[in-house]
Amino acid sequence: MRRRVLVLTGPVHSGKTTFLKGAAALWDLAGFSVGGFLNETRLAGGKVHGYDLFDLRDRASVPFLRTEGGPDRQRVGGFSLVPGGLERAEGILARDIEADILVIDEVGPLELAGRGIWPALSAALSAGAMCLCVVRTSVLEGFLAKIGEGKIDVFRKGDTDVLEGLTRRVREGQN
Repeated sequence: MRRRVLVLTGPVHSGKTTFLKGAAALWDLAGFSVGGFLNETRLAGGKVHGYDLFDLRDRASVPFLRTEGGPDRQRVGGFSLVPGGLERAEGILARDIEADILVIDEVGPLELAGRGIWPALSAALSAGAMCLCVVRTSVLEGFLAKIGEGKIDVFRKGDTDVLEGLTRRVREGQN
C-alpha cells in the first residue's frame, strides 16, 4: 500500500535544501527516523561548481554532481554525475526505506525521463515509503503526472506553516 507522498516545491535556489536540513534535525530530535539525502551546493569562485550528496542518517557528504566530466557520464543539465554518486544515492534510498520520512532532494528532469534516481525512488514509492520529494516549481506538474495516483501533499517553500504542515503529515504517516 502506498503511504503519503510529500512534495516540497519552489524555484531554483529558494532555500529548499537549507530548510530541509534544519527540518530534518528537528524531526530527528522529535524522535522521527529521518533518512534519505540532500543535495548541497558547492561553490568555486562564487559560482556553482556542483552538488554534494548529504546523507541525512550518517551526516556525511560525498561528491554527487560536478560541472566537469567526460562524455561517458550521465548528464544533468550543465552537470555530470560523479562516478559512484548515483549508486550512493540509490543505496541510501534502499537502506532508509523504512524511515518515518525518506527525503529525496531533488527530483528533476532526469528522473522524469526515468533515469537518475528514478528507479530507486519508484521502488521506494511502490514499497510504501513516506517520501518527501524536493521538486522545482518548473517540473512539479510533470512529477505529479509521473507518480500518478496516491495521497500527495504539496508544500510550497515560502508559504507559512510549511514545517508544521510537513511535521503533521509525518506524524500521521506513523499511525
